[in-house]
Amino acid sequence: MKQTRLLALAGACATVAAVMSLPYRIVHGQTVIPPFSVCSRNIDALSLLPGGAHEDPEVATAFSFINLTETSLIQQVGQASSLDQYHQITLLGKTEIYDITLSPNNNIACATCHAPYTGFRGSTSIFNATTASQAGGIPITNAVPPEPNVRFGPRNPQTYAYAPFSPILHYNATQNSFYGGNFWDMRATGIRLGNPAAEQAQGPPVNPVEMGNIDTACVVWKASLRPYASLITLIWGAQSFAISWPPNVATVCATPGPPPANDPLPVHLSDVDRGTSNSTYDHMTMSMASYESSPDVSAFSSKFDAFLAGNATLTATEQAGYALFNGRGHCNQCHLSGTAVNTPNTLVAADVAPLFTDFTANNIGLPPNLALPYYCESTPDQFGYTANPQGFAFIDLGLGGFLNGTGAAPNPNTLQWKQLAPLFNGTFQTATLRNVDKRPTPTFIKEYMHNGYLKSLQEVVHFYNTSQALPRCAQGSPGEKVTCWPAPEYPATLNTTQLGNLGLTSTEEAEIVAFLQTLTDGFVTSPSTLAVPAKKR
Repeated sequence: MKQTRLLALAGACATVAAVMSLPYRIVHGQTVIPPFSVCSRNIDALSLLPGGAHEDPEVATAFSFINLTETSLIQQVGQASSLDQYHQITLLGKTEIYDITLSPNNNIACATCHAPYTGFRGSTSIFNATTASQAGGIPITNAVPPEPNVRFGPRNPQTYAYAPFSPILHYNATQNSFYGGNFWDMRATGIRLGNPAAEQAQGPPVNPVEMGNIDTACVVWKASLRPYASLITLIWGAQSFAISWPPNVATVCATPGPPPANDPLPVHLSDVDRGTSNSTYDHMTMSMASYESSPDVSAFSSKFDAFLAGNATLTATEQAGYALFNGRGHCNQCHLSGTAVNTPNTLVAADVAPLFTDFTANNIGLPPNLALPYYCESTPDQFGYTANPQGFAFIDLGLGGFLNGTGAAPNPNTLQWKQLAPLFNGTFQTATLRNVDKRPTPTFIKEYMHNGYLKSLQEVVHFYNTSQALPRCAQGSPGEKVTCWPAPEYPATLNTTQLGNLGLTSTEEAEIVAFLQTLTDGFVTSPSTLAVPAKKR
């Protein structure tokens, strides 16, 4: 495997040398997309971010959108006492999600990587198309060009839309599968809080390559200073901020994480105050999860939903794609459409609110995305933190890494689950397909799968159709993603039964894409068609 990785890297580097002289390609307004480069070395990430020398227009739009939204939400907080409990909690969760001041450098919010107009995914074509993972909140000031000058993680942000409907992570011995949790590797199990989405929301604020807080107590302390602190105490109780903060809390919380090994909780609190802070952090993230489950985020308002309700008609192409999705494309076997298969009528909906995921994990055979800057974050930054000590030897084991204890969160059930890790190495959670094509403009570039290797629905469907049938080639090679594919990152657990050699024509691939485009929320139906509630048919 190591030899395969080195050969792929050598091929990619040779290809990069050839394409670096090619002109950039303008794909959306002023957004300029450079060609493939290992570690995306041909972009200056820091210069593209807010206030940078070459601030990307979409970055500026996203930053302005976040700040304007937060300003509006703070105004609504002033009237929150007149709201019912549901609207208070969802207002609080949304206000927290759009708050950039919860990060050490006041420069990144949850919404930075989860924009509503992209289906709660990455908000800019430039980063989606190149780095795939999104820039974190911590610049790397000692980076030597062309190495990454901002911290990046190894994966792209998963949508949090519809994520609250995932069950608590559990192992089904009969099916030999894990079900539930949040994150690509399922590490937000929901076991402690009974809510995987709330546990997911606890990760990014203290992830060193995301928001980068050094201590969860820093997030609570910052929230105590915000105008919505009164809403937290209104909902969750006056004890929420009854904490004696140390005199140096501002200094500590201005320092990015991770914390030193010999001081894992650098905001020094009494045991009681630490317990209060932990509870408030739980309550803050439970509020976020409530907002994520609301119609603001998980709306069930796509054309397909209207079709199931009898309020819309699929085009012939969309209908053909729907049939392929449930049939020869095998898509419905993991991305459950709520439709029974192998029945007299395979288009009869058994579920009028399908989630288009079974919440299991799978290895579809993606190659490593060598454009991820994470591969080149192998030396200490100015804070002494090394994001990826393994460099190009890094292999993302997904669920298996979480189970074996090498993931980003501890395995809470090592007694039963750790022994199963080898069976799930290289597997990642099956993502919902809802809003998979949601984008602000037709030319906006999205990234797909856990490492963002695929950049369009056409590429996604072609990969599922041909990835095990076409020849192998190095990343960046001519014909890549069309007539050849790089080798899988972790071939040992590759799914060879449901994808990779489906025998679909290019027309049939396009029909599946057309169906996937019906899953975008915000489809408008005539009010006259909405009088009768939807029923199972």
